[in-house]
Amino acid sequence: MNTNPYKITDLEKALLRVPKSNIPQFLEVIFLSRDYATLTSTDKDKLIVNINSINNLDPDFAISAKNNIISALKLKVKNSDRQLARAVFQNRINQLEQSKEPILEFDRLISTKFSEKLLEEIIKYEWGNVESHYKNLNEWKYIFSKISFYNDDLPEDNFDVYRAGTKEGLSWTTEGSVAKWFYNKNLKNKQTKFNNFLKLNVSKNDVLFSLNHKNESEVVLIPRIENIESVSKDYIKSIPTINSPRNKRIAKGQL
Repeated sequence: MNTNPYKITDLEKALLRVPKSNIPQFLEVIFLSRDYATLTSTDKDKLIVNINSINNLDPDFAISAKNNIISALKLKVKNSDRQLARAVFQNRINQLEQSKEPILEFDRLISTKFSEKLLEEIIKYEWGNVESHYKNLNEWKYIFSKISFYNDDLPEDNFDVYRAGTKEGLSWTTEGSVAKWFYNKNLKNKQTKFNNFLKLNVSKNDVLFSLNHKNESEVVLIPRIENIESVSKDYIKSIPTINSPRNKRIAKGQL
């Protein structure tokens, strides 16, 4: 049993082994493990299932597949009449049992005291690296319900945010030109079914956190659907057009 707490470097290495689409599941496990002492028996079982599921994401550490092979080899050891064959089979079993560590270990997880600051930084960083969040909205909402973010850099007064997509989406921007770029990108890629240009007036208390690592002036929030406005085509035309969020100087007349 390994009960050594996870270090920051350990988590970074583990995250590199997880496909981006499964990052929310990984983070959900972190929060479940942090609350392990107060979890219901159902949630404790869920935690173990989710840890095994994450470990099986790594093709070099497929728990179920590896265990099946070990079981088959143990049967061969038992049934073999030749000592040399038994030794070969046992050696292979030992190799498999001592092979690459799993992505996450249950005992280490529940022994780790994750700081709020560390979790905040990990969540914001991983959110920014995941290309699409829509398929995992429930997981992200659960994650966000378990932590508070620093938001003192947002305006004190109400402000407008924009989005190209569905009303349920969590990713918005404070710059209409950025939302317009995504709106036009969706049109170009013929992703028009859910491509709505949306506007919402919010306060800093409505926002979970802000992020600008892609120069998109992003704010992440759980929107109040009833307050969302659908923007008219004339309004969209009035918004400056940019060639990419990374080069917004065009819209500001700086180029």
